[in-house]
Amino acid sequence: MLIFYKTMNITDSDIKVLKAIFFLDTPTRKEIAERAGLSTVSVTAILGRLIRQGLVTISGKSGSGGRPSAIYRIVAGFGCTIGVFIGADRIHITGVDSAGDVINEREVDLAVSSHPVDRPVELIDKVSREIRRFLEGERLKGKRVLAAGVAVPGMVDTERGVWLRGLQFPGVENIEIGATLEQDLHLPVIIEDPARCMAFLAVSKKGRSAAGDFVLLNLGRGVGASIVINGELYRGNHGLAGEVGHLVVDPGGSRCSCGNVGCLETVLSEPGIIRRFQQRIAEGVISILQRTDPAELTLEHISKAAQAGDRLAQTTLFELGGFLGDACAKLIHLYNPRTLVVGGNVGILGEYMREAAWQTIRQQVVPEMLVDLCMEFDGTECGGEALGAALIAQRWSWQHIGELIGRKPGGKLNP
Repeated sequence: MLIFYKTMNITDSDIKVLKAIFFLDTPTRKEIAERAGLSTVSVTAILGRLIRQGLVTISGKSGSGGRPSAIYRIVAGFGCTIGVFIGADRIHITGVDSAGDVINEREVDLAVSSHPVDRPVELIDKVSREIRRFLEGERLKGKRVLAAGVAVPGMVDTERGVWLRGLQFPGVENIEIGATLEQDLHLPVIIEDPARCMAFLAVSKKGRSAAGDFVLLNLGRGVGASIVINGELYRGNHGLAGEVGHLVVDPGGSRCSCGNVGCLETVLSEPGIIRRFQQRIAEGVISILQRTDPAELTLEHISKAAQAGDRLAQTTLFELGGFLGDACAKLIHLYNPRTLVVGGNVGILGEYMREAAWQTIRQQVVPEMLVDLCMEFDGTECGGEALGAALIAQRWSWQHIGELIGRKPGGKLNP
């Protein structure tokens, strides 16, 4: 699979330079030399050779004072990675090139057996089949695929690549999904939590140095949090940090997939919000949302109703904003972030939840912890989890690029 690199006679010093270019935000010759631990003379020679081989190019000049320095980047065709998000009813797959640009993406419906015993095998077979179909597609044909990142809902041991609990997929428990997919795909597979994929996407957009420290509360089909410290993901013991979706916030509320009653996920997830609106509409509360079939109700319907001044939409979202503020207050107390990002599909409702959230935060958090705190709402487009997973796989690939270059086609390489 990676015979291309052998024909280029890539040396250890070449790998050091390539890795430095990838991991630096603005890789000038001097910065590359410092990170690679090589002299600037050696780096100059290596860069010239890599440019002639078509692996590196000059992308611009640094804007610092004095004589501008060339900024280098790895060419888009060096290799690609794919990201996969397994949702409750869909699979989203995205491929990115070496520059982090999307090559192709695909979304397919996910329908598996309702029987918990059969579901895990059928689910992974379906995911594996769709990934292979994606890899065989025209846009990835002939490209060097380095690794795959897979975001799964529920609880995941990222160190071992084990899907501990599917939650939204009853019957999925302690599934070695990473090893199974590696065997099927003949690729290194990195298993990750969707919230961390979303946070890594945010880091990639800003750059690691600019991203700094922040906490992302991901509100989608489920609820999770991701902690970023100095531009790096914090995963915790076995990768289980950020399981805030199962904090009990509404003891009189709905039953959660984890078995508890009134978890944050039952209140602030997309299904939880829609269920609350469906209940209010069923009670006969006057609202323009009554014109929509309750079974077809979406977050977009709710957002448009609130924008139109619908009282039910605005008051219900204000109420939900209080729960959001409670969750944010807990995260602020624990991590004291400079920025708190509310992301995921539910982020599109942020305008109507912000005031109540801030009221609750100010009531619960000591003022000293709120100095300079910024809360951002990011209604990320569909597929953000898959894109983040692809970028995590890309980063992992560059951390192990020396091993990947020497890896035989189909050979196993544990993440």
